[in-house]
Amino acid sequence: MELLKCFPQPLQRELGCLDPDTICDIRLFAGRPCAVYGTEGEYMTEYILEAGELDDLAQRLSLRMLRLSAGAKEGYITLENGHRMGLCGHVTPEPEGLLLHGIGSVCIRVAHEAPGCGRRLAACVRQGGGVLIAGAPGSGKTTMLRDAVRILSDEGTVVGLADERGEVAACVDGVPQLDVGMRTHVVDGCPKGAAMRWLLRAMSPRLLATDELYGADECLAVREAAACGVPVLATAHAGSAADLCARQGIRLLLAEGTVSRVVFLHQRRVLLIATAGEVLEGACLAR
Repeated sequence: MELLKCFPQPLQRELGCLDPDTICDIRLFAGRPCAVYGTEGEYMTEYILEAGELDDLAQRLSLRMLRLSAGAKEGYITLENGHRMGLCGHVTPEPEGLLLHGIGSVCIRVAHEAPGCGRRLAACVRQGGGVLIAGAPGSGKTTMLRDAVRILSDEGTVVGLADERGEVAACVDGVPQLDVGMRTHVVDGCPKGAAMRWLLRAMSPRLLATDELYGADECLAVREAAACGVPVLATAHAGSAADLCARQGIRLLLAEGTVSRVVFLHQRRVLLIATAGEVLEGACLAR
């Protein structure tokens, strides 16, 4: 794994024994063992990082000053190749934004490319209507979204990708570093709702895609796209139908048919494909 080159040598050797394809999260702590989570469970390191080592590691990974301003106001930085580094420590508000003083812990979400994993998802999209990919954190939603976009784009569909956090396409200066297909236009670093409207106006896509649908404005943008005849493929953090329908905006998208199917994932595999009606019914039964 390329990002391990930034780690201290003892930690590199220890983590280098793990299968990189199974790693989802690397959680680093100052003065405590580090934890690796993945499809094979939890692994705790013997090596313990000192506070200075953790700070140096975060600096090397980010390749810039760790100022959490407009580009990283949620407390994370998107790294090269689509990995995401979340940061915790003492944060103070400054006129220019939030400033991080000393790092107590780091969470690295590891991005994966898995060509072919999105075939079933792409088949759902071809049936028409909006599609949601639902699952718990680390279930492979972003990986499957990326591969389905690649498949559909290479087949001939013009895709507009709203990549707010840079985890899907990993753009550098606007150019994707990960394979999202030959006909995919990417807007990154921009709030998802605004990015989807930009893509609709500017690029005339046949499909919109975005990661982690959540807020009211994002759901409104999905409805606006559907009114223009453009379906949306998106992910959502939800481990069940009840979790999904607990969000008012998403529940409305399901009820009005803007989202026609939901693909539930577990450990990077398709667990269930359900219609919007089945999801709503399942949520009611769970209450």
